[in-house]
Amino acid sequence: MRRLPVAAFVALVIATVAAFFVTQHLKVTTPLLQGSPAPVPAAFNPVSGRVCKVRNPLGERVPTSFRRMRISFYLQHRADDVDVYIVDQDGAIVDTLASGRHMAIDHRVEFTWDGRRDDGSVASDGTYYVRVSLIHQGRTFTISNSAGPETVTIETRAPALAVTSVRPALIPQASGAAVVARFTGGGGRRPQVVIYRTDLPGGAVVVKRYDATNRHRTLWNGTLSGGRPAPQGTYLVGLQLTDPACNVARFPASLPPTPGSTAHAGVTVRYLAAQPPLTAVPAGHTATVDVDARRQRYTWTLRAAGGRRTLRSGSTAAVALRVALPGSGPGLYELSLGWGPHRTTIPLVASARAGRPRVLVVLPALTWQGRNPVDDNGDGIPNTLTAGEPIRLSRPLVDGLPSGFADEAALVAHLQRSGLRFDLTTDIALTEATAATLRGRTGVVLAGDEPWLPGALGASLREFVQGGGHVLELGIDSLRRTVTVSDGEARDPSPPAASDALLARPGPIASTHGALIFVDRDRLRIFTQTSGALRGYGTDQPVLGVDPPAAIVSAAGTTPGRPAIVGYRLGRGSVVDIGLPGFAGTLARNVDAAELLGSVWSLLSR
Repeated sequence: MRRLPVAAFVALVIATVAAFFVTQHLKVTTPLLQGSPAPVPAAFNPVSGRVCKVRNPLGERVPTSFRRMRISFYLQHRADDVDVYIVDQDGAIVDTLASGRHMAIDHRVEFTWDGRRDDGSVASDGTYYVRVSLIHQGRTFTISNSAGPETVTIETRAPALAVTSVRPALIPQASGAAVVARFTGGGGRRPQVVIYRTDLPGGAVVVKRYDATNRHRTLWNGTLSGGRPAPQGTYLVGLQLTDPACNVARFPASLPPTPGSTAHAGVTVRYLAAQPPLTAVPAGHTATVDVDARRQRYTWTLRAAGGRRTLRSGSTAAVALRVALPGSGPGLYELSLGWGPHRTTIPLVASARAGRPRVLVVLPALTWQGRNPVDDNGDGIPNTLTAGEPIRLSRPLVDGLPSGFADEAALVAHLQRSGLRFDLTTDIALTEATAATLRGRTGVVLAGDEPWLPGALGASLREFVQGGGHVLELGIDSLRRTVTVSDGEARDPSPPAASDALLARPGPIASTHGALIFVDRDRLRIFTQTSGALRGYGTDQPVLGVDPPAAIVSAAGTTPGRPAIVGYRLGRGSVVDIGLPGFAGTLARNVDAAELLGSVWSLLSR
């Protein structure tokens, strides 16, 4: 009989222990919440969250806002009132999503969190949890899954990405080695690599995208999408990464990049390029040209600019190519080089062999290099004076003959055909020895666009005119910006001034709408041999006036008061400004243009 109380006691103990474990289990799990409750999205940006596509349980990609988090569930066994909280990692309540909210059985309810605290401030970046209290059942638990608590992450800042090095920075290499780019940031995730080409008009262009090799570095084999070899040019290794909160990190952060922000991220693709001398070589002497043919053997041919007859030719693998220039007199030549499918052509300038012709023709070598899109410092962005960047003067002409060269060559060819005596130099050479080069000259011809000119050279040209010299200016938008030339660099290009170095005030380039250019007045007598009306020019750059003490005495334009061609006196000398783009290129076929140049040449020679 005594065994019954003992058995009852044992049963009571077992029941008590079982109840304890059941109670504990209920406290740490969520068996009463159904509907697979989980935060969506699990990471978000309450400040600037975007709409991104994510996969739903059916595998479909649907648009989802990442500015707020949503979570939904229903009660399976009995209705209850619920409190729903967001808590931090210490268990402290951050925000209350619901208080005393009644939930019926099997009725799903959605709760949202906008990422803010109870006081309205944005919660700090970090990890949070969703806590639910069933008020009438006296149960409180953190929403969890089989692996543990469901987390909610706030990320208001995109991860920092930066390319730290690119080796080699010039390809292709003889070894065939691929470019190795190392980078930091990304939070341990592999970013997407974005290859930009940056030397084309219009800004950077994406030419390839692919996933990084690993989390710290990637390779680029020098090809574009589709496997084609990248054309010769300047490239920038960029990165892009979307984090779990749909924040997009980019390197560079903006295009064009902030100066200095992409140091060591550039790659230059070069198959064939050559660097001509920056100054004229005396006729009959040897010009030395630096050639980068990637160690390949190449052929070369020398011709007169615009001509077809071969003057010199050869084949070599030399890095320093020595070319003997003809000794016939000053001239402009084209040196063409090639290997395989790669071709380039550069200009060579020959000065007068002997004597000192009274008229000096100046070619715009500073402009050739100022517009030459070469990445001097390895940041993946071409250094040009046009972009306000400092440039090295000694560097290859990557695009071959510079823009405007055809007109400059046409001018030199016309002077040679006409039997006119002249000397030939470059603006860089003139900068280096202004006084000595101008000594004994009566006229200077600026043969092409001279948007940048050292301030001292501009002042010397003005003094030259005031002292009795004459200048013919054929360039467009010229002499309005200064630049510092020293130590093999041109730097600090200035914004355009209203007046140029010779006191003219040029206006904007505009269409002529096919109108004739009529002579308005001509006290300088530069139009006397023309018909009085020039035709065939689609655009012009008028001279709106000149600053004192200069005074316009000859003018021609499509309308009075808007002259495209002016002659003005300045001190004891004069300046003729022909604001017709492509004027020199018309000399061979336009009789009035040739007659105008002939009259101006008489002025320059006396």
